[in-house]
Amino acid sequence: MSWYSKIYVAVREYRAKHRNGGWILTRCLNILLLTQLFFLWMTLYFYINVTVGYYVQSPVQATIYLIICSFLFVMSMWSLAKTLFTRVGRVPERYRPSKELEDRLKAVTPFENNRYVVEKSTAEQLKQQNIILEEMCTFCKVVVAECDQVGRLKYCYECGHLKPDRTRHCSSCGKCSIKYDHHCPWINMCVTHANYKYFLLYVIYTSLLVYWYLLTSLEGAVRYFIIQKWKEDLWKILYYLFSFVAGGVFGYYPLGELLIFHYQLIALNETTVEQTKPAVLRFDNAADYNMGKWNNFRSVFGWGLWMWPIESNEQDGLHFDIRYVNTQQRNRFVRVEEEQSSTPPSCESSTS
Repeated sequence: MSWYSKIYVAVREYRAKHRNGGWILTRCLNILLLTQLFFLWMTLYFYINVTVGYYVQSPVQATIYLIICSFLFVMSMWSLAKTLFTRVGRVPERYRPSKELEDRLKAVTPFENNRYVVEKSTAEQLKQQNIILEEMCTFCKVVVAECDQVGRLKYCYECGHLKPDRTRHCSSCGKCSIKYDHHCPWINMCVTHANYKYFLLYVIYTSLLVYWYLLTSLEGAVRYFIIQKWKEDLWKILYYLFSFVAGGVFGYYPLGELLIFHYQLIALNETTVEQTKPAVLRFDNAADYNMGKWNNFRSVFGWGLWMWPIESNEQDGLHFDIRYVNTQQRNRFVRVEEEQSSTPPSCESSTS
Protein backbone atom coordinates (compact mmCIF):
# COMPACT_ATOMS: atom_id res chain seq x y z
CA MET A 1 0.00 0.00 0.00
CA SER A 2 1.40 3.41 -1.01
CA TRP A 3 1.89 6.29 1.41
CA TYR A 4 -1.14 8.17 0.12
CA SER A 5 -3.32 5.05 0.23
CA LYS A 6 -2.58 4.81 3.95
CA ILE A 7 -3.71 8.43 4.33
CA TYR A 8 -6.95 7.75 2.42
CA VAL A 9 -7.68 4.65 4.50
CA ALA A 10 -7.02 6.57 7.74
CA VAL A 11 -9.33 9.41 6.61
CA ARG A 12 -12.11 6.93 5.71
CA GLU A 13 -11.82 5.22 9.09
CA TYR A 14 -11.84 8.58 10.89
CA ARG A 15 -14.86 9.79 8.92
CA ALA A 16 -16.78 6.63 9.84
CA LYS A 17 -16.42 7.63 13.51
CA HIS A 18 -16.45 11.44 13.25
CA ARG A 19 -18.75 12.63 10.51
CA ASN A 20 -18.10 16.39 10.62
CA GLY A 21 -14.35 16.20 11.22
CA GLY A 22 -14.08 13.43 8.63
CA TRP A 23 -15.85 15.61 6.05
CA ILE A 24 -13.27 18.36 6.61
CA LEU A 25 -10.37 15.91 6.35
CA THR A 26 -11.83 14.51 3.12
CA ARG A 27 -11.88 18.00 1.60
CA CYS A 28 -8.24 18.49 2.69
CA LEU A 29 -7.25 15.63 0.38
CA ASN A 30 -7.67 18.13 -2.47
CA ILE A 31 -4.68 20.17 -1.29
CA LEU A 32 -2.36 19.01 -4.11
CA LEU A 33 -5.03 19.71 -6.73
CA LEU A 34 -5.69 23.21 -5.38
CA THR A 35 -1.96 23.91 -5.22
CA GLN A 36 -1.60 23.02 -8.92
CA LEU A 37 -4.50 25.26 -9.89
CA PHE A 38 -3.14 28.16 -7.84
CA PHE A 39 0.31 28.05 -9.45
CA LEU A 40 -1.06 27.53 -12.97
CA TRP A 41 -3.33 30.56 -12.68
CA MET A 42 -0.55 32.63 -11.10
CA THR A 43 1.76 31.60 -13.94
CA LEU A 44 -0.79 32.70 -16.54
CA TYR A 45 -1.37 36.02 -14.76
CA PHE A 46 2.36 36.79 -14.50
CA TYR A 47 3.04 35.66 -18.07
CA ILE A 48 0.34 37.93 -19.52
CA ASN A 49 1.13 40.99 -17.40
CA VAL A 50 4.92 40.82 -17.17
CA THR A 51 6.48 38.64 -19.88
CA VAL A 52 4.05 39.50 -22.69
CA GLY A 53 2.71 42.82 -21.40
CA TYR A 54 5.98 44.38 -20.21
CA TYR A 55 9.17 42.77 -21.48
CA VAL A 56 8.22 41.60 -24.99
CA GLN A 57 8.69 44.57 -27.32
CA SER A 58 7.15 43.35 -30.60
CA PRO A 59 3.31 43.37 -30.80
CA VAL A 60 3.41 40.47 -33.29
CA GLN A 61 5.66 38.44 -31.04
CA ALA A 62 3.49 39.23 -28.01
CA THR A 63 0.38 38.14 -29.92
CA ILE A 64 1.96 34.83 -30.93
CA TYR A 65 3.16 34.19 -27.37
CA LEU A 66 -0.28 34.99 -25.98
CA ILE A 67 -2.15 32.77 -28.45
CA ILE A 68 0.07 29.75 -27.83
CA CYS A 69 0.06 30.19 -24.05
CA SER A 70 -3.73 30.68 -23.96
CA PHE A 71 -4.32 27.61 -26.13
CA LEU A 72 -2.14 25.39 -23.91
CA PHE A 73 -3.75 26.77 -20.75
CA VAL A 74 -7.30 26.27 -22.02
CA MET A 75 -6.53 22.72 -23.18
CA SER A 76 -4.88 21.93 -19.85
CA MET A 77 -7.87 23.20 -17.83
CA TRP A 78 -10.36 21.53 -20.19
CA SER A 79 -8.54 18.20 -19.86
CA LEU A 80 -8.38 18.54 -16.08
CA ALA A 81 -12.10 19.34 -15.89
CA LYS A 82 -12.93 16.29 -18.00
CA THR A 83 -10.67 14.15 -15.80
CA LEU A 84 -12.31 15.34 -12.59
CA PHE A 85 -15.93 15.35 -13.72
CA THR A 86 -15.97 12.13 -15.71
CA ARG A 87 -17.46 9.39 -13.57
CA VAL A 88 -14.90 6.79 -12.54
CA GLY A 89 -15.52 3.50 -14.32
CA ARG A 90 -17.04 1.07 -11.81
CA VAL A 91 -17.96 -2.59 -12.21
CA PRO A 92 -21.51 -3.06 -13.60
CA GLU A 93 -24.12 -4.76 -11.43
CA ARG A 94 -24.35 -7.71 -13.79
CA TYR A 95 -21.02 -8.93 -12.38
CA ARG A 96 -22.59 -9.33 -8.92
CA PRO A 97 -23.54 -12.96 -8.16
CA SER A 98 -26.38 -14.25 -6.01
CA LYS A 99 -26.16 -14.10 -2.20
CA GLU A 100 -26.12 -17.89 -2.06
CA LEU A 101 -23.04 -18.16 -4.31
CA GLU A 102 -21.31 -15.38 -2.40
CA ASP A 103 -21.90 -17.12 0.93
CA ARG A 104 -20.64 -20.42 -0.46
CA LEU A 105 -17.45 -18.78 -1.70
CA LYS A 106 -16.80 -17.07 1.62
CA ALA A 107 -17.40 -20.32 3.49
CA VAL A 108 -14.40 -21.96 1.76
CA THR A 109 -12.09 -18.92 2.04
CA PRO A 110 -9.84 -18.36 5.10
CA PHE A 111 -10.85 -15.33 7.19
CA GLU A 112 -8.26 -13.54 9.34
CA ASN A 113 -8.07 -10.07 10.90
CA ASN A 114 -11.45 -9.05 9.50
CA ARG A 115 -10.53 -9.87 5.90
CA TYR A 116 -10.61 -12.85 3.54
CA VAL A 117 -7.12 -14.17 2.84
CA VAL A 118 -7.16 -16.13 -0.41
CA GLU A 119 -3.39 -16.69 -0.24
CA LYS A 120 -3.80 -18.98 2.77
CA SER A 121 -6.29 -21.26 1.04
CA THR A 122 -5.45 -24.95 0.79
CA ALA A 123 -5.34 -26.72 -2.57
CA GLU A 124 -8.79 -28.20 -1.90
CA GLN A 125 -10.20 -24.81 -0.94
CA LEU A 126 -8.79 -23.23 -4.11
CA LYS A 127 -10.41 -25.97 -6.17
CA GLN A 128 -13.79 -25.39 -4.49
CA GLN A 129 -13.44 -21.63 -4.87
CA ASN A 130 -12.77 -21.94 -8.59
CA ILE A 131 -15.80 -24.19 -9.08
CA ILE A 132 -17.99 -21.62 -7.32
CA LEU A 133 -16.46 -18.77 -9.32
CA GLU A 134 -17.23 -20.60 -12.57
CA GLU A 135 -20.83 -20.95 -11.34
CA MET A 136 -20.85 -17.21 -10.66
CA CYS A 137 -19.78 -16.51 -14.25
CA THR A 138 -22.59 -18.72 -15.51
CA PHE A 139 -25.10 -17.05 -13.17
CA CYS A 140 -24.00 -13.55 -14.25
CA LYS A 141 -23.69 -14.60 -17.92
CA VAL A 142 -20.19 -13.15 -18.21
CA VAL A 143 -16.83 -14.53 -19.31
CA VAL A 144 -13.48 -13.28 -18.07
CA ALA A 145 -9.99 -14.06 -19.32
CA GLU A 146 -7.91 -12.96 -16.32
CA CYS A 147 -7.13 -15.07 -13.29
CA ASP A 148 -4.93 -14.60 -10.23
CA GLN A 149 -1.46 -16.01 -9.62
CA VAL A 150 -2.83 -19.46 -8.67
CA GLY A 151 -5.17 -19.72 -11.67
CA ARG A 152 -8.32 -18.74 -9.79
CA LEU A 153 -10.92 -16.46 -11.36
CA LYS A 154 -10.80 -13.01 -9.81
CA TYR A 155 -13.40 -11.96 -7.25
CA CYS A 156 -13.47 -8.95 -4.90
CA TYR A 157 -14.55 -9.94 -1.39
CA GLU A 158 -14.86 -6.30 -0.33
CA CYS A 159 -17.11 -5.17 -3.19
CA GLY A 160 -18.89 -8.52 -3.61
CA HIS A 161 -18.59 -9.06 -7.37
CA LEU A 162 -16.53 -10.77 -10.05
CA LYS A 163 -13.71 -8.70 -11.48
CA PRO A 164 -13.83 -8.00 -15.23
CA ASP A 165 -10.50 -8.14 -17.04
CA ARG A 166 -8.02 -5.45 -15.93
CA THR A 167 -10.19 -4.46 -12.98
CA ARG A 168 -8.46 -3.70 -9.67
CA HIS A 169 -9.61 -2.80 -6.18
CA CYS A 170 -8.41 0.68 -5.21
CA SER A 171 -7.24 0.69 -1.60
CA SER A 172 -7.47 4.51 -1.55
CA CYS A 173 -11.14 4.66 -2.61
CA GLY A 174 -12.15 1.28 -1.20
CA LYS A 175 -13.87 0.36 -4.50
CA CYS A 176 -13.11 -1.55 -7.69
CA SER A 177 -12.49 0.31 -10.94
CA ILE A 178 -12.51 -1.08 -14.49
CA LYS A 179 -9.17 -0.91 -16.32
CA TYR A 180 -7.70 0.62 -13.20
CA ASP A 181 -4.45 2.51 -13.73
CA HIS A 182 -3.74 4.15 -10.37
CA HIS A 183 -5.16 6.48 -7.74
CA CYS A 184 -3.58 9.87 -8.34
CA PRO A 185 -3.08 12.07 -5.23
CA TRP A 186 -2.40 15.07 -7.51
CA ILE A 187 -6.03 15.08 -8.66
CA ASN A 188 -7.47 13.16 -5.68
CA MET A 189 -9.25 10.47 -7.68
CA CYS A 190 -8.81 7.19 -9.54
CA VAL A 191 -7.47 7.15 -13.09
CA THR A 192 -9.35 4.43 -14.94
CA HIS A 193 -10.68 3.48 -18.37
CA ALA A 194 -13.20 6.34 -18.20
CA ASN A 195 -10.78 9.24 -17.65
CA TYR A 196 -7.34 7.90 -18.59
CA LYS A 197 -7.26 9.75 -21.92
CA TYR A 198 -8.21 13.05 -20.24
CA PHE A 199 -5.62 12.53 -17.51
CA LEU A 200 -2.87 11.98 -20.08
CA LEU A 201 -3.95 15.05 -22.05
CA TYR A 202 -3.84 17.09 -18.84
CA VAL A 203 -0.27 15.92 -18.21
CA ILE A 204 0.73 16.59 -21.84
CA TYR A 205 -0.76 20.08 -22.12
CA THR A 206 0.39 21.15 -18.65
CA SER A 207 3.91 19.95 -19.48
CA LEU A 208 3.89 21.91 -22.75
CA LEU A 209 2.55 24.97 -20.91
CA VAL A 210 5.34 24.81 -18.32
CA TYR A 211 8.04 24.28 -20.96
CA TRP A 212 6.65 27.10 -23.12
CA TYR A 213 6.59 29.44 -20.12
CA LEU A 214 10.18 28.62 -19.16
CA LEU A 215 11.47 28.99 -22.73
CA THR A 216 9.78 32.27 -23.63
CA SER A 217 10.20 33.89 -20.20
CA LEU A 218 13.98 33.74 -20.56
CA GLU A 219 13.66 36.87 -22.71
CA GLY A 220 12.07 38.71 -19.79
CA ALA A 221 14.90 37.71 -17.46
CA VAL A 222 17.49 38.91 -20.01
CA ARG A 223 15.69 42.25 -20.57
CA TYR A 224 15.71 42.91 -16.81
CA PHE A 225 19.48 43.22 -16.99
CA ILE A 226 19.32 45.21 -20.24
CA ILE A 227 16.78 47.75 -18.94
CA GLN A 228 18.59 47.93 -15.57
CA LYS A 229 15.65 49.11 -13.50
CA TRP A 230 17.13 47.26 -10.57
CA LYS A 231 14.81 48.40 -7.77
CA GLU A 232 11.59 48.97 -9.73
CA ASP A 233 11.66 45.53 -11.36
CA LEU A 234 13.28 43.61 -8.51
CA TRP A 235 10.05 41.77 -7.65
CA LYS A 236 9.77 40.67 -11.28
CA ILE A 237 13.20 39.05 -11.38
CA LEU A 238 12.59 37.44 -7.98
CA TYR A 239 9.38 35.92 -9.30
CA TYR A 240 11.20 34.77 -12.42
CA LEU A 241 13.84 33.13 -10.26
CA PHE A 242 11.20 31.36 -8.18
CA SER A 243 9.13 30.28 -11.20
CA PHE A 244 12.18 29.01 -13.09
CA VAL A 245 13.21 26.83 -10.17
CA ALA A 246 9.65 25.63 -9.46
CA GLY A 247 8.85 25.15 -13.15
CA GLY A 248 12.11 23.35 -13.82
CA VAL A 249 11.56 20.97 -10.91
CA PHE A 250 7.86 20.44 -11.62
CA GLY A 251 8.51 20.10 -15.35
CA TYR A 252 10.95 17.30 -14.64
CA TYR A 253 9.01 15.60 -11.84
CA PRO A 254 6.22 14.67 -11.87
CA LEU A 255 5.30 15.97 -15.34
CA GLY A 256 8.35 14.88 -17.34
CA GLU A 257 8.60 11.55 -15.56
CA LEU A 258 4.88 10.91 -16.06
CA LEU A 259 5.13 11.62 -19.79
CA ILE A 260 7.97 9.15 -20.26
CA PHE A 261 6.43 6.55 -17.95
CA HIS A 262 2.99 6.56 -19.54
CA TYR A 263 4.43 6.54 -23.06
CA GLN A 264 6.21 3.31 -22.12
CA LEU A 265 2.98 1.92 -20.66
CA ILE A 266 0.94 2.75 -23.78
CA ALA A 267 3.60 1.21 -26.03
CA LEU A 268 3.09 -2.09 -24.17
CA ASN A 269 -0.64 -1.60 -23.49
CA GLU A 270 -0.10 -1.85 -19.75
CA THR A 271 -1.53 0.05 -16.82
CA THR A 272 0.54 1.31 -13.92
CA VAL A 273 -0.51 -1.58 -11.68
CA GLU A 274 0.02 -4.14 -14.45
CA GLN A 275 3.65 -3.11 -14.79
CA THR A 276 4.31 -4.06 -11.18
CA LYS A 277 1.87 -6.99 -11.18
CA PRO A 278 1.31 -8.28 -14.74
CA ALA A 279 -2.06 -9.70 -15.72
CA VAL A 280 -2.32 -13.50 -15.85
CA LEU A 281 -4.52 -14.77 -18.67
CA ARG A 282 -6.18 -18.17 -18.77
CA PHE A 283 -4.86 -20.88 -21.10
CA ASP A 284 -1.62 -18.97 -21.79
CA ASN A 285 0.50 -17.44 -19.03
CA ALA A 286 2.63 -15.64 -21.64
CA ALA A 287 -0.36 -13.85 -23.22
CA ASP A 288 -0.82 -10.10 -22.80
CA TYR A 289 -2.80 -7.12 -24.14
CA ASN A 290 -0.02 -5.76 -26.37
CA MET A 291 -1.51 -5.44 -29.86
CA GLY A 292 1.23 -3.23 -31.34
CA LYS A 293 2.02 0.44 -30.68
CA TRP A 294 -0.54 1.92 -33.06
CA ASN A 295 -3.41 -0.26 -31.81
CA ASN A 296 -2.31 0.36 -28.22
CA PHE A 297 -2.32 4.11 -28.82
CA ARG A 298 -5.75 3.93 -30.43
CA SER A 299 -7.14 1.88 -27.53
CA VAL A 300 -6.34 4.82 -25.21
CA PHE A 301 -6.93 7.91 -27.36
CA GLY A 302 -9.50 6.54 -29.77
CA TRP A 303 -9.74 7.43 -33.42
CA GLY A 304 -9.39 10.93 -34.84
CA LEU A 305 -10.00 13.27 -31.90
CA TRP A 306 -7.03 12.04 -29.90
CA MET A 307 -5.64 15.50 -29.03
CA TRP A 308 -8.97 16.84 -27.75
CA PRO A 309 -10.51 15.96 -24.36
CA ILE A 310 -13.59 14.56 -26.07
CA GLU A 311 -14.93 11.02 -25.72
CA SER A 312 -13.46 8.94 -28.54
CA ASN A 313 -12.75 5.59 -26.89
CA GLU A 314 -13.85 2.55 -28.86
CA GLN A 315 -13.69 0.14 -25.90
CA ASP A 316 -16.07 -0.38 -22.99
CA GLY A 317 -13.39 -0.97 -20.34
CA LEU A 318 -14.60 -4.54 -19.73
CA HIS A 319 -13.36 -6.46 -22.78
CA PHE A 320 -9.95 -6.29 -24.41
CA ASP A 321 -8.15 -7.91 -27.32
CA ILE A 322 -5.61 -10.49 -26.18
CA ARG A 323 -2.33 -11.46 -27.84
CA TYR A 324 -1.88 -15.17 -27.23
CA VAL A 325 1.65 -16.53 -27.52
CA ASN A 326 0.93 -20.24 -27.17
CA THR A 327 -0.47 -21.07 -30.61
CA GLN A 328 -1.82 -24.43 -29.40
CA GLN A 329 -3.99 -22.70 -26.81
CA ARG A 330 -5.00 -19.48 -28.57
CA ASN A 331 -8.25 -20.99 -29.93
CA ARG A 332 -9.54 -22.19 -26.57
CA PHE A 333 -10.98 -18.94 -25.34
CA VAL A 334 -13.97 -17.01 -26.63
CA ARG A 335 -15.78 -14.21 -24.88
CA VAL A 336 -19.54 -14.26 -25.35
CA GLU A 337 -21.78 -12.05 -23.27
CA GLU A 338 -25.39 -11.69 -24.28
CA GLU A 339 -27.57 -10.42 -21.47
CA GLN A 340 -30.70 -11.49 -23.29
CA SER A 341 -29.37 -14.92 -24.25
CA SER A 342 -30.92 -17.95 -22.58
CA THR A 343 -27.72 -19.98 -22.92
CA PRO A 344 -24.68 -19.46 -20.67
CA PRO A 345 -21.50 -18.01 -22.20
CA SER A 346 -19.05 -20.34 -23.83
CA CYS A 347 -15.35 -20.64 -23.23
CA GLU A 348 -14.08 -22.80 -26.08
CA SER A 349 -13.55 -23.32 -29.83
CA SER A 350 -12.91 -19.78 -31.02
CA THR A 351 -10.45 -16.88 -30.80
CA SER A 352 -10.62 -13.95 -28.44
